[in-house]
Amino acid sequence: MRFFICLLMVFSSSTWARYDKNIEGHVVNILTYSSGLVLFKLASQPKSHPSCKSDYFAIDSDLKEAAANRMFSRLLALHTSKSRAFIGYDSQGDCADGYIRVHNVGGITRDYSVN
Repeated sequence: MRFFICLLMVFSSSTWARYDKNIEGHVVNILTYSSGLVLFKLASQPKSHPSCKSDYFAIDSDLKEAAANRMFSRLLALHTSKSRAFIGYDSQGDCADGYIRVHNVGGITRDYSVN
């Protein structure tokens, strides 16, 4: 029984991609590759990461195509409108093609406030 509990603890604490941090900034560069990988950089890009290259964020090429396309479309809209992007990412572990893995791309492309 102890062996089973130990195995359960080991496998339940394995490293999975996780969304644990948010950052806000303007999209300054977007790169696309035939493999499906999308890299982008914010003006406020993190300077370091414990296990990934920090010069770009990555939308993982292993995502479902529809999900990746939604994120990519949002990036293009934010970049074109020069609006701030709100990025949810993994600040500690799992990388996407060696770069910081993105889990969420958000932003507001139009100011709806009433003056």
